[in-house]
Amino acid sequence: MTAMDCATCEALIDAYADGELSADMAVALERALPQCPGCRQRLEEARLLRDALRAAPVPRAPDSLRANILAALPAQGNGATVVAMPRHAAAAPSATRRNTMRWAAAIVVALGVGWAGGRFLPTTADAPQEAREIVDGYLRVTATDRPVDVASSDRHTVKPWFGGRVAYAPPVHDLTTDGFPLVGGRVDVIDGRKTAVLVYQRNRHVLALFLWPGDSPGVSSEVRNGFGLRRWSHGGFVFHAIADLALSDLDRFAAALNARLDAER
Repeated sequence: MTAMDCATCEALIDAYADGELSADMAVALERALPQCPGCRQRLEEARLLRDALRAAPVPRAPDSLRANILAALPAQGNGATVVAMPRHAAAAPSATRRNTMRWAAAIVVALGVGWAGGRFLPTTADAPQEAREIVDGYLRVTATDRPVDVASSDRHTVKPWFGGRVAYAPPVHDLTTDGFPLVGGRVDVIDGRKTAVLVYQRNRHVLALFLWPGDSPGVSSEVRNGFGLRRWSHGGFVFHAIADLALSDLDRFAAALNARLDAER
């Protein structure tokens, strides 16, 4: 097997950290790592992220939550708390009580998970409208077997496709050599306007880039609803890149795209 170049090595880091590479590819990557400090750092970041997720605590819902749920359920004349049960269960009071407690426990567990999740993930209620719409748009991309309307890595195929579909000509670049191959493009609606979306891939992860003309100074990065989201502007366009990737990957994506935009000026 020929020596693996740095771009290929970096593109395979996540799959290697997750144990998804074949034995031959894993061996090739391990041979390339000593000559690539950047890839070694990227691997360390991927492992730290994996370990942090595994070690994240799952807090127990407070007893008061369980008590409030049980108190809110309707009660029979004998004071027993019940929920709606199948008719055939009405003839067996003891079984009904046992099933009732199982139902109540299930409700407590379900709400407890939601309560715990609310401590670690930002709620959509207090999120900026634009960010919420970007997350919703990303879910539309990933919820279908056909994430793009025009499937091609050729910018001369994808860019003309947007003609007449959006009111601007989006910059389109294939970033395969940077580890982000272009999959294609689609149109979505963000803030009531038709918006160009470019879809890229990072190993097995989907990255969506929402973009429109504008100039908004500053860069912001955050994790929202479990997805990395990076916002910046460059070359007369505002960009929102979102994926289930580490923010460092989105930083690399933004740097690669900015370099392409600067090179074509």
